[in-house]
Order: sequence, then structure tokens, then C-alpha cells
Amino acid sequence: MSDMQSTWHLDCGRALTLAGGAEVRRLSVARGRVWLTLSGTADAPAEDTWLEAGEALALAPGQTAVLEGWPAADFQLLVPPASAAAGRGFLGRRFFGGSLISR
Repeated sequence: MSDMQSTWHLDCGRALTLAGGAEVRRLSVARGRVWLTLSGTADAPAEDTWLEAGEALALAPGQTAVLEGWPAADFQLLVPPASAAAGRGFLGRRFFGGSLISR
């Protein structure tokens, strides 16, 4: 998979919900800025945060995130290598909670 295929684009004014996954995932911003709302847990409330190009954040198992590009952004959602190998061929389903998303 090339870098271009693993990078997702988020247009200005569009929001995208990343459903919770079974494992820890890493959200990394490649270009632009992302406004991110993370679901809460039993121990912590939901929170909003900004990620700039070059910054990354770990999403806990089951944690949902809503992203919006400000003004637009490119990002990657990565899973640990062992998890990715188990789901080879179904990356869209694994990354986005069961439904394939096209670019």
C-alpha cells in the first residue's frame, strides 16, 4: 500500500465519524488541521482537541472520534502491525467500524 492510498482527505466543512475499533489505533495528521471530538469513557468525559500537521493521537479500543478539517486536512488511521495482518483485505471495515468508505 502506498502512502497515498493510506492517507484520507477531509474537505472543509465535512465531518467524519470514526467508529470505535477493537484495538488501539493511531490517528496522524499529514496536512492541515483537524478538530477532533473524542467519545468519553467511564473515567473521563468526551473532549474536543485540535491536531496540527505532524501531530498524532492514540484512540483507545472502542473510542469513537468525530473529525472535521479546518479548513481541510489529510490524515492516516493506523492499527498495530499484528492487527493489520489479521484483517488484510478488509482495511476499510477494520478502520471504520464495519462499513467500507470510499474516497
